[in-house]
Amino acid sequence: MSSPVVLIPGAPVLVPELSGAAAVESTREVEMLCEQLRRASVSASRVVVVGTDPQRRTLQDVSSSLRRWGADVRVGRPSAPSAPQGSVPDAALIAWWMLDRAGSGLPRTFEAVDEQGRIANSTPVKVSGGDALVVVVADGPASLTPRAPVPEDPRGVALDAALTAWLRDGGALPDPGPAASAEVGWWSRPSWLALAGLVGDRTAVDTVSWAPFGVGYHAARWEPIPSRATSAAGSSATGCAAYDGGPR
Repeated sequence: MSSPVVLIPGAPVLVPELSGAAAVESTREVEMLCEQLRRASVSASRVVVVGTDPQRRTLQDVSSSLRRWGADVRVGRPSAPSAPQGSVPDAALIAWWMLDRAGSGLPRTFEAVDEQGRIANSTPVKVSGGDALVVVVADGPASLTPRAPVPEDPRGVALDAALTAWLRDGGALPDPGPAASAEVGWWSRPSWLALAGLVGDRTAVDTVSWAPFGVGYHAARWEPIPSRATSAAGSSATGCAAYDGGPR
């Protein structure tokens, strides 16, 4: 059986203790995301978090803090050993916080992906068995409005709309390539590539997309499929569509 997969944003601004009133703009969406995690966790005994990390680290089940962003918010299972400050990748910290907020007590690990969406040993991301919930941490482009981190770019706006459609409809992941992705602030592209490889031909059962700060935030959930169907799907993994930045 394949594993359930959930996509979550990796934005510290979603944490109320870090952003104050700004987090209110995403309260509804964060709760919807937490419900996705709860539903996907029903048959899981562990969580594997996948995301980007410049140091390409892997991480075992630890607890830590969001202190690096200005507030000592503890994250991780209380029984997990405490990790030294700075030793936990940003994507893992936010995933840990989301899992905690969803009430998950499952043990969790982290796998970093490279620019091609592969894990540390340069192989496609795969999770053996159906007992693991896979959580992919990734954002959309950061160039959607004048208040965005990157100056507003119509290519980023079109790409975010295409990603929203991909989450809803499936097919080939829209991918403008690494150079254009960097220009529109799609820094999470490697995680999206990993996500596309993980879900294959599956269609998300529920999705939510929003952009309160000019950055595309997306959450989605894919249900597992039985082993027999998994073997058939494995021969037709979803690829990436060449994307010219135009409207879809």
